[in-house]
Amino acid sequence: MNDKDITALYFERSEQAVSETAAKYGGRLRRLALSFLDSEQDAEECINDALMKTWQSIPPNKPDDLFAYAARIVRCTAFDMIDREHAAKRSAVTVELTSELEECIPDRMAERDAPEELAELLNQFLTSLSKDKRSIFIMRYWQGLSIAEICKAAGFSESKVKSQLSRTRKELGKFLDRKGVSI
Repeated sequence: MNDKDITALYFERSEQAVSETAAKYGGRLRRLALSFLDSEQDAEECINDALMKTWQSIPPNKPDDLFAYAARIVRCTAFDMIDREHAAKRSAVTVELTSELEECIPDRMAERDAPEELAELLNQFLTSLSKDKRSIFIMRYWQGLSIAEICKAAGFSESKVKSQLSRTRKELGKFLDRKGVSI
């Protein structure tokens, strides 16, 4: 079943929409959840919560890309779980990723509920990158993969991945500055 048909099921309020979403994207969403969470049980809870949130938010939202929509919900749900579990101290992965991006994204826009203008600017920026640069950036800052995991997936050396990420963050900072978003 394609995304359009599944989205139509959500609008019909058919519970089949949730099972179709899980059948089509469950594995990918689970891997995403596991990249942030420490246990299979937490990842499963995250997926279940995210599917419920997807059910609750469609309609009125009508996503063009159902996987991207559900993945964003999974990511936010995982961060919420980390916040609950570690109240005062954040997961080391989250702190590391946040500190890396602080140099190019202003604090007021770095929250996971980023304004739509920032999301649009990030999409524009990512579209302007080469496939390799975009892939490495997304693996690091969207999927939360470690440098070692990116090296393995992309087939690049650690130094290449680190320098690529550093240059891309600097490019992002310059891009945002040109667009009137100051750090």
